[in-house]
Amino acid sequence: MTPDALFEHRPGHAFSSEIKRILLEQTDRAIWRLTTPGLDVDPAVHDARKCFKRVRGVLRLVRDDIGERRFGELNALFRDAGRQLSDIRTSAVLSETLEKVHERFPQQFSEAEVQRLAARLRAHHQALRDQVVPQKTLFRHVAAELQRGRALIAALPLHGNHFPARGLRRVYARGRRGLIRCRQEPAAAHFHEWRKRVKYLRYHVRILSPAWPPVLSGVTEELVALSEALGVDHDLAELHRTLTEHPELRLRGAEQGKTVRLIEAYREELEARSFGLGVRLYAEKPGDFVDRMQAYWRAWRDETR
Repeated sequence: MTPDALFEHRPGHAFSSEIKRILLEQTDRAIWRLTTPGLDVDPAVHDARKCFKRVRGVLRLVRDDIGERRFGELNALFRDAGRQLSDIRTSAVLSETLEKVHERFPQQFSEAEVQRLAARLRAHHQALRDQVVPQKTLFRHVAAELQRGRALIAALPLHGNHFPARGLRRVYARGRRGLIRCRQEPAAAHFHEWRKRVKYLRYHVRILSPAWPPVLSGVTEELVALSEALGVDHDLAELHRTLTEHPELRLRGAEQGKTVRLIEAYREELEARSFGLGVRLYAEKPGDFVDRMQAYWRAWRDETR
């Protein structure tokens, strides 16, 4: 089973019970990834962090149903779990991100330049892995926190079969504001925040997609494309930051300057592409978007009774 194989609302089931099922399945998946012996560390960490993000996104859909105290506690728990694994995940993708720059600008780099820098980035990642992996103390600590989170999720007061209009509206509206802010102030931190809002909306639409698959699956695909473009943009920003903060990793002289210029040129392209997708996905006012989603859901619910 893939991590999100059942990441949608099944027909004939109450919406609230489906949300709790999804939350528990994602938490269980993350615990399994961090506690199962023999798994490759890098994919395991990556998958666990994706589960954390899905949980945080789904919690936002039912935020008003579970109350601010429960939402705040669970959101902080899964946020902090992700942060504890962020360094090892970020370092794991640096050499892959460099390869993407090389693929985009193949004539600008020599193979020797790329391989020298990639080797340094892989060694940097290996040093972080060597600090974390042998005893797996960090993984056990995070898994214990996830077990606590699982118990909190199991106790959530989720009942009924009503459409999550307020939660959906809030996430859509914040994503729309994120788009506007990035266009006005295109800072890396603003794009990172917008990316999170896009992902949350992507999870929400994915859950609701059975209401009208031909339409909502297409919307989900475009949200995936947007979040992936913003994800590569974020990885490029992390690569730039790492090369700035770790002089021992850099190439020398003009080669280093060229690398940074190409990273930033690639980021500009991705951000322009993101704006093109964003203005379409966030074209509606929040209330209009939620009304449309709710109309699809009600029609589907009536058909499947």
